[in-house]
Amino acid sequence: MDLELTGKRVLVTGGSRGIGRAITKVFLDEGARVAICARGEAALAEAAAELSEFGEVHHRPADIGVVGEPAALVEWAVDTLGGLDVLVSNVSAMAGPDWEASCAVDLVGTNALIRTALEHMEDDTGANIVCIGSRAASTAAARIPAYAAVKAATVSMIKSLAREVARRGIRANVVSPGDIIFPGGSWDDARIEDGKLWNAILRENPFRRLGEPEEIADVVAFVASARASFMTGSNVLVDGGATTGIQI
Repeated sequence: MDLELTGKRVLVTGGSRGIGRAITKVFLDEGARVAICARGEAALAEAAAELSEFGEVHHRPADIGVVGEPAALVEWAVDTLGGLDVLVSNVSAMAGPDWEASCAVDLVGTNALIRTALEHMEDDTGANIVCIGSRAASTAAARIPAYAAVKAATVSMIKSLAREVARRGIRANVVSPGDIIFPGGSWDDARIEDGKLWNAILRENPFRRLGEPEEIADVVAFVASARASFMTGSNVLVDGGATTGIQI
């Protein structure tokens, strides 16, 4: 299936590792031109150098939680790529119970990122926004209440945004991963420790395993592609069936 992403200009936040890195690679594999950011400059530069093997990738350090940074990042990406067709907002404070940090990054910063991106997206050209959510938004999450709450708010924000921008021919969706393992991530640390948390999360998933970043990236690429042209305002759970509630 041709996703028709060749030549598309894509900005991916949090692109230096894990899900963001996998998303970047799949867009490059599909022929897109990609700009990425992350907070850690050294890791970002290393990731960009490695990803450049697969296509055109540009990088710039940025902290979405800092006022003014989201807008500056988008302006840089637009100048670098010559425009913007797809924004993948893969950013989170990952602050667990910290409400202030969670709201500053996941909601206020993300909204600033999206609003600036919309100023540069052309109408009726297939432009779209994909936010990375979390299955935590759809279930009780006692250890990380602020994180779960802002991810639920992200779904609501994108649902409303999708209605707002539909007249422009722009789409907006959420892809919500379940528990994903990658080197250096929190679940990788839990696996190494092999304690109660690791065993519990394995038992919770019907597949008795965690997801891989590439399994999220492939879904994101489809949602952002012309093949999903009638999909907007959706929240796509990619969690191996771990979420047992029904979305209505």
